[in-house]
Amino acid sequence: MGTVLCHIEAFSCRRNPVSRSATWLHRLRRRPPQGITSPQHGDQLPHPRSEILALTGVRAAAALAVVLHHIGLPDSAPEPLRNLIQSGYIGVPLFFMLSGLVLAWNYSTLTVASPGRLWRFYVARIARVMPLYWVVLLYLVLQRAAHGVPQESLWRHLLAIQAWSGDYAIGQASYNPPGWSICVELFLYAVFPFLVPLVALLSKRFGVAGLLGLIAFAFAVQVFLVALFTAEGWAFLSVKDPSSGHRWLYRNPLPRLSEFVIGVSLAFLLLRGFKLRTRVAGWVQAACVVVVLVVAAAGPSHARWMLPAFYGAMWTVPFAVLLLALAAAPGAWLSRFFATRALVTLGTASYAVYLTHRPLLSFLGKDRGSMLDQPATWAVYAGVLVVAGLCLLIGEGAHRLIEVPARRFVLRLVPRSRPAVTERTTSGVSA
Repeated sequence: MGTVLCHIEAFSCRRNPVSRSATWLHRLRRRPPQGITSPQHGDQLPHPRSEILALTGVRAAAALAVVLHHIGLPDSAPEPLRNLIQSGYIGVPLFFMLSGLVLAWNYSTLTVASPGRLWRFYVARIARVMPLYWVVLLYLVLQRAAHGVPQESLWRHLLAIQAWSGDYAIGQASYNPPGWSICVELFLYAVFPFLVPLVALLSKRFGVAGLLGLIAFAFAVQVFLVALFTAEGWAFLSVKDPSSGHRWLYRNPLPRLSEFVIGVSLAFLLLRGFKLRTRVAGWVQAACVVVVLVVAAAGPSHARWMLPAFYGAMWTVPFAVLLLALAAAPGAWLSRFFATRALVTLGTASYAVYLTHRPLLSFLGKDRGSMLDQPATWAVYAGVLVVAGLCLLIGEGAHRLIEVPARRFVLRLVPRSRPAVTERTTSGVSA
């Protein structure tokens, strides 16, 4: 009887394509979003905790902010809107803080005393960021060669150490400008195995108070640097000056340790079981978003200290509180929004979007400053959205066709092992 029913059901599906389509759509809706730690996106290594999808979705917002910043708006656009778009670079310090949180969540027990785990960690980091970075760089090298442009300091870019240079042309203005932040990321990856045991010890001995103290100290370092560069006038030097605030507060890897340490500390707060009530978290998330949007729309023109603060310190508190609220309350409204399939999908491709968008904008003739003299019409705004959408599309393609296969290939070289921590949670994060 069961066999007869199976044949009847199969025949019904063949005769009724609408039913078959409905079944497919039902399965699609039920399928959970796949984050960066999933095999679908190239990860082949075990992780002790599941992924906090809301934090993966935040990557999409950060990458889109950077893309819009590099597209820009006409000078005739309303000043608050223009300031908001110009402040899109703040997605980069958000990435650094998120990176610290992500790594500490997944590698909270990593130490330099475990050579095997340390090797797997570093190989996983290289597999995550370098293959696509090198592919984009190869394209730009060939482009330069085709136009007879000299290959200046190419070795620095191959090794991703360009941001250490005091020469702005080397550090950020040649080849792929966003590549400077990859130099910062590699530095943060390098120090992480030495940093995380110290934060873990602090958490164990002093608990939440110790972690909050570390966060306060890291933020105080940022405030001190802002005050120092404002008082000495270094913050207002040209970006090409080796002593400028742009070099030492924005693109140099060392000051980015503050955001990274704060992210690591946030992860240990979560590991200690920090939670927020859903309703409280919703209000906290909304407040953080409003603060960021209002301050960004106002722009850094109202006080001398605001220019260096906009490089990072201005955003530290709202970003830290926002990330903590997103991770600690998965049921809150913004957590659920960022955990939607669309934003998680864009979030997994955010790195590819970030690396490919400047070469694409240059190819399209829509890079920074290209529309300053245009009138602020609806057609121009629509054009900005179309170009941004194209950047997201190309980034998604680069993620699927280059980043994921390359990541899989490199990670196959790493011997698999059981994760050091075996607990699973309903929400986790990945890098």
